[in-house]
Amino acid sequence: MSGMAAGRSWGRPRTFVREATGLTKELSLLDIFVYNTNNQNIGLGVLFILLFVPAFYPGASMLGGVLVAGLLALAHATTYAFFAAALPRSGGDYVYISRTLSPLLGFVSSFNWLVWLSVYIGIPAAYFGQYGLSSLFRLLAAHYRNPDLMRFADFWQTPLGIFVAGTVLIVVFGSIFALGTKIYFRIQNVAFAFATLAVAVAGVVALLTSRETFISRFDEYVRAVGGVENAFRVAWESSGYRPHPFDAYQTFLPLSLPLYIVLYAITSSFIGGEVKNARRAQFFGMPGSVLYCTVWIVLLIAAFQKMVGYDGLGAIGAADPAALGLAFTPTFVELAGAVVHHNLLLLLLIGLGFLLWTYVWLPIKYLASTRILLAWSFDRLMPEKLSYVSPRTHTPLVAILVVGILGEICLALYAWHIVLASIVGIFGWIISFILTAIAAIVFPYRRREDFEASPVRWRVAGLPVMSIVGLLAVISLLICEVVFWLDPFVGLAHFPNVQILTVGVFIAGSVVYWVAKIVQARRGIRVEYAFREIPPE
Repeated sequence: MSGMAAGRSWGRPRTFVREATGLTKELSLLDIFVYNTNNQNIGLGVLFILLFVPAFYPGASMLGGVLVAGLLALAHATTYAFFAAALPRSGGDYVYISRTLSPLLGFVSSFNWLVWLSVYIGIPAAYFGQYGLSSLFRLLAAHYRNPDLMRFADFWQTPLGIFVAGTVLIVVFGSIFALGTKIYFRIQNVAFAFATLAVAVAGVVALLTSRETFISRFDEYVRAVGGVENAFRVAWESSGYRPHPFDAYQTFLPLSLPLYIVLYAITSSFIGGEVKNARRAQFFGMPGSVLYCTVWIVLLIAAFQKMVGYDGLGAIGAADPAALGLAFTPTFVELAGAVVHHNLLLLLLIGLGFLLWTYVWLPIKYLASTRILLAWSFDRLMPEKLSYVSPRTHTPLVAILVVGILGEICLALYAWHIVLASIVGIFGWIISFILTAIAAIVFPYRRREDFEASPVRWRVAGLPVMSIVGLLAVISLLICEVVFWLDPFVGLAHFPNVQILTVGVFIAGSVVYWVAKIVQARRGIRVEYAFREIPPE
């Protein structure tokens, strides 16, 4: 029987399920850079910041907030890059923490990851309809002045529309991952190029359009989709929005929005065993992509703030869309689209390009989740079936199916507003980031041989650079936790039910770990042996 298919050996059970994962090193520096850039998501980042900050955080600086968020995320991303280079294995936090701090902490941290990854498979699946298709079809409705297209745009904002669009996406990407990981990355890179061109064009439109021209075109656009006359003035009058001077505290609170973007340049750590030239690819792909995204978001926000005005953005964001005769608030892509809605080519470029930004979190979270299940199963903490890798496509087929089901459940919970909201789970997620940063501090000392054999055994004044960066990451992540606790709209302090969920995830993870350990011990398998070794590739 081949190593791929074997789940047991004669005599004492193997430490791992088999001698190799069955995954292949086929991902390049470009693949990883785009993967992490997509997981930060320039398009949705600009959407959330422009839509919510001026409207609901009086006196906040959007540009200042993005720059601070990028700085806070940098040490965190660099910490993961160190680990991904030192331990180039699939599984992310699970491998780093279980081999450095403790198996229990490693499992609980990755269990926490799996819960929130599943949530954020469902939520971006929802965003595809909620923000992407709805905006695209309203742009087309304005161009053609077609009320049927307008009704179709409104459909994608309904729970059923959100669920239908999201389900199609989950099935499509599950199928792609089953056929081969490299197939997804080819699609990803082409889509990224088109989506980047789209936001660049939107930014140029905003930069070259005067405020007077924007107001005129915006009013025309709203009328074209069945809205009121003088929509920009109506937004000011109906919203109750009032200009405010700069406020440092109000700038601090909505750091939650850019942090929601730039903290996630790290997900390539979960596919670390499939990356060629890991040190170069992961350092360029993690901290490098944080810098790249921060610059892009700053430039785009500056362009739209110039075209619409900070207070204009605040009035549009704060206004009840019904007062404008609309079913939902216009996004930034519609603000650019309003200017060019007579030009079908530009309209399709901007609208379709933005559509590609709305879903990209889904496949990234999907792929990372499958690698967590694979890593657990490989260490014998989960059924061996979860570690099955097809010898033909080199993909974990059973894990892909399980993750698809989890994502579908979370999509339904979000679409019908049963449990989930977009950002409120980030506080709990950051706890896993902090554990990884602590592991980075002690890794050069607790696993000295592995550190000295790694390509990142750098020192400054005798101190491991990895430890220094880990300490900086702990400090920056604690500041992030304060943000995600205090924010009046998404802060955990204001959601008792999510507080219970956050604590419950860690308790549940601990229970699952101990149950798995006891069950395997009764089968004669001592799972603790696995944690003494670095997993095989």
